[in-house]
Amino acid sequence: KKIEKNMMNCIQKIGVVRYNAFNDVGSNLSFAIALLDADNNGIVLNGVYARDTSSIYAKSIILGESQYELSNEEKQAIKKAKENKKN
Repeated sequence: KKIEKNMMNCIQKIGVVRYNAFNDVGSNLSFAIALLDADNNGIVLNGVYARDTSSIYAKSIILGESQYELSNEEKQAIKKAKENKKN
């Protein structure tokens, strides 16, 4: 039971969205990925690819929500993660 309880805090749900951050950059090289536990706590990472630079942003997620403004892609990744729960 202790192991099962601890497992609830492990990453159990993953959602990935690939997209084009800029019109002049193809191949969907930017991404948003949500990593959530059983209670929908975790993080969402957003990697933005541009021709000259790449940046990664991390936002905490508590009970499926963030205190920070989320992009549409980050919201989609969280939604996908919530839907991908394995029983």
